[in-house]
Amino acid sequence: MKKNFTHSKASFGLFFLLTLLMLFTSAIKAQITCTNATTIWSEDFGTGTTSTSSPDVLTTGLFYQATGSLASEGSYRVINNTQQKPEWQNSPDHTGNTDGKMLVVNGQAEKFFQHTITDTHGFTSGDYTVSLYIMNIDTAGICAPNPLLPIITFQVEYLNEAGSWVPLSNSPDTAAAIPQTSSPTWVNIGSKFNLPPTGAFFPTQIRITLEDGTVGGCGNDFALDDINFSQCPAGDVAPVTLTSFTARHKGNGVAIDWSTSQELNNSYFQVERSADGSTNWSVIATVIGAGNSQVVNNYNSYDASPLSGDNYYRLKQVDKDGKYVYSNTVAVKMDLQKTAISVLANPFYNTLSVNFASPTSQNVTARLIDITGKQIAVEKWSVNNGTTKKDFANVSGLQPGMYLLSIINNKGEILFNGKVVKQ
Repeated sequence: MKKNFTHSKASFGLFFLLTLLMLFTSAIKAQITCTNATTIWSEDFGTGTTSTSSPDVLTTGLFYQATGSLASEGSYRVINNTQQKPEWQNSPDHTGNTDGKMLVVNGQAEKFFQHTITDTHGFTSGDYTVSLYIMNIDTAGICAPNPLLPIITFQVEYLNEAGSWVPLSNSPDTAAAIPQTSSPTWVNIGSKFNLPPTGAFFPTQIRITLEDGTVGGCGNDFALDDINFSQCPAGDVAPVTLTSFTARHKGNGVAIDWSTSQELNNSYFQVERSADGSTNWSVIATVIGAGNSQVVNNYNSYDASPLSGDNYYRLKQVDKDGKYVYSNTVAVKMDLQKTAISVLANPFYNTLSVNFASPTSQNVTARLIDITGKQIAVEKWSVNNGTTKKDFANVSGLQPGMYLLSIINNKGEILFNGKVVKQ
């Protein structure tokens, strides 16, 4: 009995040592050696409580299963909890958003994820990093004593002038196996890759492919989140270090805030908006930068006329020499249930501007009434679905004082009654 107990302790010690070794090896492999990297593309898989597929998951490697236990090898879903089989870890995503989603996979040996990043200006030669967060979602002890462990390989390629995909230096690169843990544990893995000089030709497309090197079977189950593709600045010193970039609802519009901890020859920022997050970006604001700074600088802008539905925002930082980089992309959904109206400047001087956020296109009548009840001005406006800004004409000559602004729709419903002040 004592001999068996000693053997058990030795086995446990060996298992513990191997686990530590795998964790240590993974940590070493996970180090991203580029400092002050500029994010070019990232994927956090969004938010929600219902499962979805992913357009970047390769159907030759995995298949989408919308409901039920992910018991079949090669099945996956994008969902907000890792426990898609009873014995898997119970954890939210890595990003930390409310109902944040991630890619959850019952793995098998295949290329399973691929995304192509396009920059019409072309990618310059130099160092780039690819990283992600991964969790072995099998709780410790499942499939003992030899569980299958996820082993992820990164392939990073550029499209050359002849139309062929060419690996960057250090591609492919394979991370260490992701060990089982007693509690949910996210591990950061990734590597640095080099795009060599390509003469007068600047590649406009870089492709990232993820491959699972472990066969299907007992184990090899993982969650994956927060994939990031970044460029390393020359000498690993970024001209501008962006520490945060957020967008949120504020009134009838969207407040955009960002911060920097360092600026070198920074000229200005442009806030850009898109309806789909990938095409038709438009500049909605330009904000002058601090130039040269080694302290925290906080910036903000306001989108008073967001789109109805999805609004994607990104930040373009422009140096004094004209070079520029983009931030990550953030999204705000304007889900309009009823018409919201706000006065953009109150008190007003020469112009009385009114902002509408409407779920439908409609006609409205706006009246300006003085304190005696006399109608001073009236306007009939057509308001579009989404956001619309309208101005009262000929109010600059009004006497200073308080007025009542009343707005009704074509059904006679009162949409707004409020006081405004002329200065």
